Amino acid sequence: MKLLNRSCLALATASLCLSAACGPAVVTAETDGETEGSSGTTGSATTNPNPTMPTTADPSAGTGDATGQPTTTTNPTTGVDSSSGGGSDSCCEAHDSPGCNDDEVVNCVCAQEASCCAFEWEQNCVDMALSECMATCDDPGTTTGDPGSSSGDPGTACTELIDFEMVPSEAIYSGAWMLGMSMVGEGEISVNQQGGPGSFIYEPDIPCDDTWHIWARAFDQGQNDSYFATLDGEPMPEAIFEGGCTNAGNGYVWAELNWREQGAQACDYVQNPWTADWTTGVHQIEFSFRESAAMGRILITNDPNFVPM
Repeated sequence: MKLLNRSCLALATASLCLSAACGPAVVTAETDGETEGSSGTTGSATTNPNPTMPTTADPSAGTGDATGQPTTTTNPTTGVDSSSGGGSDSCCEAHDSPGCNDDEVVNCVCAQEASCCAFEWEQNCVDMALSECMATCDDPGTTTGDPGSSSGDPGTACTELIDFEMVPSEAIYSGAWMLGMSMVGEGEISVNQQGGPGSFIYEPDIPCDDTWHIWARAFDQGQNDSYFATLDGEPMPEAIFEGGCTNAGNGYVWAELNWREQGAQACDYVQNPWTADWTTGVHQIEFSFRESAAMGRILITNDPNFVPM
């Protein structure tokens, strides 16, 4: 995952290749037969993601950042044993004793200001813990809410607008889904050549607490434009994410995540856009096959006005 400079985030939409050179692969899948904007139609649809050249995903790809177990070390400058956190008092309050009760914060602060672990945890140590060392000062608690919400310790509220992309090679694949390369200029894609079961999962590491908007490079081919989707495993049964609602799609398009209940008419949404109230930490976005058999990269932002191009 890579934080992007907004000025560099100019994404060109690739046009759909219509020539025979794009390959003959065709995916046929049963749909609920809805017509965008209407109801009562039954039948089947044929989806051609114009494929794609499946590749073998790097076994190391899509596993996300690994978090190891803390080690016990003694700071050679201060002599403070980091395994104990250096003290029992809060890192978010000044106190007369050295160190505080979070070993990671202690290591971070005392690497920059040794007196915080040698003498006392003064206000400048608190300020550094909060501004540079990701100290968590709220009381632990549990929050519940719409799909996409998180339970656990709240982190730090966002103070700036952020957007970042995740590419298909960062996803975790199962079943018929695999990493592929588009033959129409889209680059890396997630592809399901047979319309079979399975899914692909992104695990973004959210840097701060906020409401997050999720965009996807959906493969929209007219009526064949939808996927099943969940955020942090909800809702169940899965939501339907529609990549388009015009019956006129013809290639890869940016679409903001929306939530339509299974059995509802096309374009009748529970949430549009479907946002996630996420706290700091790793979360999960999962897509599985419904109609569309391919997807490009995704983009995540806390800017409600940002539209990728």
